[in-house]
Amino acid sequence: MSDPQILAYLRQAHPRRELLVRRTLKATPQRVFEAFTDPEQLKQWWWPSGFTAPAAEVDLRVGGSYRIAMTWPEFIPEESQFSHYMGGEYYEIEPPHRLVMSGRAVNEQQGELFATLIELSLEEVPEGTLLTMRQSYFDPMPPEAALEGAEQGWAEQLDKLERLLGTGGGSQ
Repeated sequence: MSDPQILAYLRQAHPRRELLVRRTLKATPQRVFEAFTDPEQLKQWWWPSGFTAPAAEVDLRVGGSYRIAMTWPEFIPEESQFSHYMGGEYYEIEPPHRLVMSGRAVNEQQGELFATLIELSLEEVPEGTLLTMRQSYFDPMPPEAALEGAEQGWAEQLDKLERLLGTGGGSQ
């Protein structure tokens, strides 16, 4: 399937679960868009608290891909560490207002564990940028612990993003 066909399929598919996150960031849409697409910036804020991103790669074009490595916190036992990196493909890129991509959790031994569709909308508002993120989950579903922690994980990631942007934006 071509990228437009994949995106059309995903839009028609019925996700088993969706997560919607909104947050106002005190930065321009362009600055926020760059933080989502620049590998050096992604390494600074991607992943929830306690996790780090030692490497990131971005091929920012429709059909291009990204990959963000993951280092787990020491307190999580190795047998519970299900993913080694997240990657995916870009389906829509409309700087600085929209980014649509897959989010694939990958384990080096097992391959792709699950995939999601991530849709970002960046709207200029008087306070800066209203970020709206919709993450759609399809079969195969992520591990229950990952699903249960997804909202908190995004909140922690966006807290790190705010620090990177030098802001103290508020949640909505």
